[in-house]
Amino acid sequence: MSSTRLAEIKSQLSELQKEADEIIRNERITIIKDIQDKISNYNITIDELQRKGKIAKTASTKSPAVIKYKKSEHEYWVGRGPKPGWVKDVENSGESIEQYRVPV
Repeated sequence: MSSTRLAEIKSQLSELQKEADEIIRNERITIIKDIQDKISNYNITIDELQRKGKIAKTASTKSPAVIKYKKSEHEYWVGRGPKPGWVKDVENSGESIEQYRVPV
């Protein structure tokens, strides 16, 4: 390959690189604007951005369990999990826990 041809190719490469840089510069403006709009619309914080895609845990939206059985102000059970002592005592005495059911 002659040095003239090589110089010509290098010149073309330089021009193509300038074109590529211009395209990137123009696209970056559009992309940055789009990201800024999304950050604003979704109230995204810097902390959230720095988590690298991990979603922040938000406060639980679960409502508290509804009390199903209640013997006194401090003796109640939602009907899930281990039975509290007072429920076991009621059942062991031969009574039905249903008499303590809270009306819906």
